[in-house]
Amino acid sequence: MKKKLIWLACMAIISTILVYFHDYYKQLANKHQQASSSQIVGLPSKWVGSIFELKDSEPSGITYHPIRKTLFIVSDEGNLHEIRTDGSLIRTESIEQEDLEGITVNPATGFLYAVVEGEDSIIEIDPSSFKLTRKFPVNRNFEGQELLKKGGMGLEAIVFIPRPFHPEGGVFWIGNQSFSLKPNRERSIICEVVIPINSTDTNKEGEITGFLPSQIIDISGLDYDTSRECLIVVSDTTNLLMEIKQNGDILQQYLLPGSDQEGIALDDLGFAYIAQENGKIIKIEDYRN
Repeated sequence: MKKKLIWLACMAIISTILVYFHDYYKQLANKHQQASSSQIVGLPSKWVGSIFELKDSEPSGITYHPIRKTLFIVSDEGNLHEIRTDGSLIRTESIEQEDLEGITVNPATGFLYAVVEGEDSIIEIDPSSFKLTRKFPVNRNFEGQELLKKGGMGLEAIVFIPRPFHPEGGVFWIGNQSFSLKPNRERSIICEVVIPINSTDTNKEGEITGFLPSQIIDISGLDYDTSRECLIVVSDTTNLLMEIKQNGDILQQYLLPGSDQEGIALDDLGFAYIAQENGKIIKIEDYRN
């Protein structure tokens, strides 16, 4: 009887040790997987070339128009350019609105939307006439806290994500520029914003409905990858591209080609277009998918 009790006690101790090490190595494996998923690697792509260059102007945002099959570029000086994907120019006009810092398109209507730095507002542009049709100020506060600091670095990027059953047809994500990740400094964040693009109440402000703290500084460009269902976030200072789910999960981080990236656009043929501060628009074949 005594030997049996000793044997049972030994088996219990061994079982406890085995369970401990099983859990320990499982945690190690999870940590390794998380670390691997956030490693920074070179963007898998093929360089196509510099297809267009703005003269005496700094591009601040770029978007691909899925209906017109063209690219729209905005500049700090308030100019709007439409070019073909081979870089040939179609049209250039002044929007009479300074400090445009990002542009996107609603694929359901074809209208363009750009953010105005300093004002923290979103303007609507008719792509056919290049006319400014509406302007929507964005409320800087969310749940009692000021997310977009008045007089701060300001908005720097924007993307529209369609949602079929949303009353406004979808939501915008906007990037707030900051050069510090310290808690007492202006926040480097990406905010989900709803503006009344379908509602009759056109005087209503845009409202922040959520936000994601960024792990990188100087957010300069945003786009949405429909195939991977993730936000594409570009940082100028760090030359990084991040894939982020709308719940905040980071899928991957890549080193970008070129330098001083001010915007990115993905077309529907597997190419990406990067607007650089030096005025050049570069085209690459995107091998991520």
